[in-house]
Amino acid sequence: MPPAPPDPADTAWDVAIVGAGPAGAAIAITLAGLGRRVLLVEERVSTSFKLGESLAPASIGLVKHFLGDLEDPGRNLPVLFRTAGNVSLWATGQAEITDFFFTMTGFGLCVDRLAFDEALRSQAAAAGATLLRGARFQSCARIADGACNWQLLLASETRTHSCRARYLVDCSGRRAAVARTLGVPILDHYDGLFAYAQWFACAGNDDDRYTRIEAAPQGWWYSNRLPGAEGDETRRLVVWQSDKDLPEAKMAAHREGFDRLLRGSEHIGPLLQARGYRPCGVIRGAPANSQRLRDFCGDAWMAVGDAAQAYDPLSSQGIDKALRTGSHAGHMIHYALEDCPGGAEGLGGGNAHVRQYDEQQRRLWQEYVSKREYYYRMQPRWPDQPFWQRRRQDGPGEAGMLQP
Repeated sequence: MPPAPPDPADTAWDVAIVGAGPAGAAIAITLAGLGRRVLLVEERVSTSFKLGESLAPASIGLVKHFLGDLEDPGRNLPVLFRTAGNVSLWATGQAEITDFFFTMTGFGLCVDRLAFDEALRSQAAAAGATLLRGARFQSCARIADGACNWQLLLASETRTHSCRARYLVDCSGRRAAVARTLGVPILDHYDGLFAYAQWFACAGNDDDRYTRIEAAPQGWWYSNRLPGAEGDETRRLVVWQSDKDLPEAKMAAHREGFDRLLRGSEHIGPLLQARGYRPCGVIRGAPANSQRLRDFCGDAWMAVGDAAQAYDPLSSQGIDKALRTGSHAGHMIHYALEDCPGGAEGLGGGNAHVRQYDEQQRRLWQEYVSKREYYYRMQPRWPDQPFWQRRRQDGPGEAGMLQP
């Protein structure tokens, strides 16, 4: 029998990570591989849904780094579906095709997020991290017992865990639960983008392997065929993105309104109809706005992934950003801990490795904002519509985001 995992309360952890999505798992895999004692905290025992996500060919090597050989039949990775490219109706009403055949890998990926995230958590556990499921972050307090800097309270259905750690990482997603507890504000006034997702199914096979994006007067559409199937059905995800205060967003929250918007689309609605797709399940909504923390790190703590900065899904950088910044953060934390054998002294912004992570995050944010503005402004067809007007204006919200 394998040895029982250590009791979180009885262990002085090098690093405690709150949130076990792709960013948290990537940090855990990295740090455990470097010999650190890592506690990876996952609030949910099981998750009912997550949106599928597309990855560009440039991300394939990153996925292989964390999950191993994607071609190995023994790996049993049904979470991945090869995509052939992108079809977009954006700057004009004519479809523009980006073909992945001419890239180094020849394909991109669409992933089933539930299975993908679970595969990453399994890799973290296999690397030596301790995974604590069903534990909700309640609070954290600074301590000085020589070996640790933090005491965490984590609540499960049956008990409260009290854990100690030298370093604390916030990977709790857009909520940024740890950072907010520490009094770090979220700068989330950049836009009001909200995503409404509807799953569709059809009998038989759909051989379409393109990610589809389509601009509309008050928002934009995203659609992709999803990996896996139930019985003989093929599944497809369709997402409407609009500002939450607009009438079209309120329409999309209900089946009748969502269908009405879809019938008005030039491309995605006809594609679904031609292949015999029908809606299944309920419409799900989630924030999709751009946001970032005022501070990305502090004394013996760091925010990573969407907890640090969350992007508009138009960027298609969710998983890629989580894995890349997770790997970088893991290495920087390891080197910082090596430089400071005890206590919190030297683990703040003055540490060269922590400062390098902070500088990387600020640079990434500036690059993201610039690209976001470029892609929204290159769409010229509805200049008088509120959704597009807002994305062509430099308002006080943007200044606040760019100058924290």
